[in-house]
Amino acid sequence: MRPMLKPLAFALALALPGFALAEGLTVLHVGDQESWLISAQGNLRDNAGQAISFYGGVDRLATVIASAKAAATAAGKSVVTLNAGDSFLPGPRLTASFANLANAHPEDGGQDFYDAIAARQIGFDATTFGNHEFDLDNTGPVAARFAKVSGSTYLSVNLDFGVTPELADLEASGKVAKSKIITTTGGKKVGIVGATTPLLPGISSPPAGIMKNWSAANTEEQNIQAMLPLVQAEIDRLRNEEGVTVIIVMSHLQNARNEMNKMIPGLTGVDLVISGGGHELMSDPDDLLINGGVAPSFTTHPVYANDALGKPVPVVTGHFGNRYVGEVNLTIDDTTGRIASLDATRMIRVSGAAGDADKVIGDATLNATVVTPVVNYIAALNAQVIGSTATKLNGPTHAACTPAPCQYTEGVRNAETGLGNLVADAMRFAGKTDVAIQNGGGIRTNIGAAGNVTMGDTFNILPFTNLVKRAPAMNATQLKDILEHSVSSASATGAANGKFAQISGMKVFYDTSKAARSSVVANVGTGERVRRVVLDDGTVLIDNGVVVNNTRNFSFTTIDFTANGGDNYPFAANGVVFENDPFTITYQEALANYIKAPKASGGLQRDSAAEGDEITVNLYGEENAFDLHGRLIDVNVGVTVPGVARTGTAGRDNLVGTAGDDIISGGPGADTLTGGAGGDKFVYASLRDAGDIITDFTPYADTIDLSLLLNSLGITPAQAVANGHIVIKDVTGGASLQIDTDGAGPAAARPLVTLKGLTAKQIVPARDLGL
Repeated sequence: MRPMLKPLAFALALALPGFALAEGLTVLHVGDQESWLISAQGNLRDNAGQAISFYGGVDRLATVIASAKAAATAAGKSVVTLNAGDSFLPGPRLTASFANLANAHPEDGGQDFYDAIAARQIGFDATTFGNHEFDLDNTGPVAARFAKVSGSTYLSVNLDFGVTPELADLEASGKVAKSKIITTTGGKKVGIVGATTPLLPGISSPPAGIMKNWSAANTEEQNIQAMLPLVQAEIDRLRNEEGVTVIIVMSHLQNARNEMNKMIPGLTGVDLVISGGGHELMSDPDDLLINGGVAPSFTTHPVYANDALGKPVPVVTGHFGNRYVGEVNLTIDDTTGRIASLDATRMIRVSGAAGDADKVIGDATLNATVVTPVVNYIAALNAQVIGSTATKLNGPTHAACTPAPCQYTEGVRNAETGLGNLVADAMRFAGKTDVAIQNGGGIRTNIGAAGNVTMGDTFNILPFTNLVKRAPAMNATQLKDILEHSVSSASATGAANGKFAQISGMKVFYDTSKAARSSVVANVGTGERVRRVVLDDGTVLIDNGVVVNNTRNFSFTTIDFTANGGDNYPFAANGVVFENDPFTITYQEALANYIKAPKASGGLQRDSAAEGDEITVNLYGEENAFDLHGRLIDVNVGVTVPGVARTGTAGRDNLVGTAGDDIISGGPGADTLTGGAGGDKFVYASLRDAGDIITDFTPYADTIDLSLLLNSLGITPAQAVANGHIVIKDVTGGASLQIDTDGAGPAAARPLVTLKGLTAKQIVPARDLGL
């Protein structure tokens, strides 16, 4: 809504001394700050190559809020400044606090946070506990410590603060509470009620037992409904016992539609809802938008939903990352103390771009005490180059499409991606296991272009303090239910969910047209989507949706977050036993170590720059969810793409395939072969075909067919690997596949083909060779 002209007599009455017919109230709101301290780009500040880096920044946010407060105060209004939660996010920008401020708090000499320094200066009247506040509570009471030093009152009506001594002490001192009352300059009482997503135990690491009116057996919606009596009781208490006449519910439910469609219809007595957790952008057509930011999710600010009595309740949300400040201007009736009108709202862009009329200069103190030291910390991490990538690596790039059939945008929460494969491979390497999974929600950003990979990148990609966790033995029945849970929210239109697993050590076919696993964790074995699972060693565990090999045990790696039931993974329900001694290595360290480890040990590090990039297109190139190749295949959307047959001459040929499933036979002579996209078969019939280079062999998709060659030599498939007839060695720039005609005998192995961009450890005969 936009300001409406008031009748002149009414406006004059408000200005006359002694008149108090109404009082103005301005509510300023942000949410999901998530440690975006430097800029809206993340780790760059005012970089000419990144337009978005001129926006955001907590120092500029502070200037915008201070200016809005001053303007409202000058107009005679009371101001309430609110934060809808997720004040910080694990990652390098938060790690800077632990590295630099461990003994820095001015009052008690304990842990301080750059995010808290900024929060204290901004002066939030109240903050809701989000989910990210608890992400590090598996390592200590970080949420309580941050709340203590934030300078704000942290709120949530559905969290039991008695579960830890630290939170209980804060509750006793009033620094955490169900609600907070703010008294306006005109003496009106405004009540702020906080509520936290009931998904908290599944998506973060809070203390056990912290949720009220909650059950692990419930769906999200059931737990939201169970939460509502707590919210309503606090609203009623504030109105009936405390004399509060204005109620603002500030809830962090992960999606504004949860507030609109599930919470508000079950409540009464609410005047305004501030939503957090969903990152939605609500804006009016005349609001200025960030250059390089996202398009609005809602084209009005606020949106409305009807409460239990049919009263329209305005809902606002503050987007994320210190990019905007929401402003709501209300009029309070002086007689009743109730909201008389919602007069105006806007989303105020946080800009530092020279060409913008609304450009602001960041708060000098915060620039010096927060932004600059964090920029320097990030710069030091980014100076530590640990490898290079030949391809961009897609993380949370997912975007659903509609209606089906359609081609959605792949990302780590709805499809296999190169970055997902890289992280899963790093997990398996760290755990030294047969298979591994990594939940997509734990992968937080992308590497947008080929080039150097730094230590800073690994922190950005994997920001949490998740530890590598290993199960020494798992069977196919257990694995099937785990994978069914992973794909239970997947869809043919690319629905994204953080539990979607990126995998290593196996190939999985699933079908989103089949019945999904029950959302109740204990309902083991209810899914029908996982159709076929084959380990890299060729063992078929599941076929046509049925477990066909339950005697083969295999080792398994994941992170402690999912192992402990995060994202509602049903490991406990399936009786999966993890080692008692967890690794002390985080998944970020696992990724860094995998990139830095020598290729001879199974890592990615090349022996010299002449060998090319550590992260190659062969294994980690851009994904295609709509063919039938790769590690994760949804047969509901994947289709066969016909290719061609290419046959070379006796000379040196350069054969190039198509985007389909090609069959390429170079024939005699040293040939250069490029399969292209799809699943290609490279055929070798004779040792005279030796000397080739395949430029783009892709494990899990392509195959080298040696059946004719081995038959010509009298070597059976069973003998080929077991007796040493097939040898794979590292050579400069790739892996050499060699044939040893007498196996362990005196004859030397003869190079057949070089697989450019791969290492010997990355070639698995049972998976990549046709014998």
